[in-house]
Amino acid sequence: MNFDLRFGQPTSYDFDTILDQFSGTKINSFRTSSIPLVQFWKDTNVRLIELLNKLSLHSDNTTLCFEYPTKPELGKGKSSMTDLMILSQNFKIAIEAKFTEYKEMKPDIISNWEKKGNRENRLKVLEYWTSLIKPFSKGLDYNSIQNIDYQFYHRTASACKCIGKAIVVYQIFYDEKTFDYLENYKNQLSDYVRVVNPNENLDFYIWEIEVVQRIKDDIEINPFIEMKSQNIYDFIKSDLTEIKN
Repeated sequence: MNFDLRFGQPTSYDFDTILDQFSGTKINSFRTSSIPLVQFWKDTNVRLIELLNKLSLHSDNTTLCFEYPTKPELGKGKSSMTDLMILSQNFKIAIEAKFTEYKEMKPDIISNWEKKGNRENRLKVLEYWTSLIKPFSKGLDYNSIQNIDYQFYHRTASACKCIGKAIVVYQIFYDEKTFDYLENYKNQLSDYVRVVNPNENLDFYIWEIEVVQRIKDDIEINPFIEMKSQNIYDFIKSDLTEIKN
């Protein structure tokens, strides 16, 4: 299978260069979600074939882009940076990785997000994200989205900026410290999907992956550079399920 691997939107890289790019990003610990995400996709061809087979998709030419930016074209706002975007002629798959975030962070729902900063500008940004999602929804309005997590909303919008099929995959890593929080987070995502009310051109999936950390956190070790010679995590179980509307 031919694929094109990128970071941002420049030229194609090999995976060691991808690791070099990530080595300069800020992480709080080895349990930052970008670490298992990048390691999981290190065996790119195998992972891509596995995912496309499970989604019943086929593509001869595919681009994988880490930290893929989608800029709002109304108002002034930061680009939505999708952890990994998989692009083909007929589909677009947004991969959003989570690990400790769903245990430690509360959702920033849209009704609260609007109140931070310039509300008039934020409404314009929100209008743009909504304009991308609406063609992929069976019914969506301003009032219905008020209790959706803002990040979920603009990640979904990023996937919907396409011609063809839009897919959002939440790649959720878990271990014994986060397992008890997993079910609640999955329920939150299901609630958001029901509000978005996707039509046949937009699908949502949860990809649950059990992990075991192999090496302890060490401030002297950059996990992305270390990943060139050994794995930071072992992946134990994997389960991809669709979020039904």
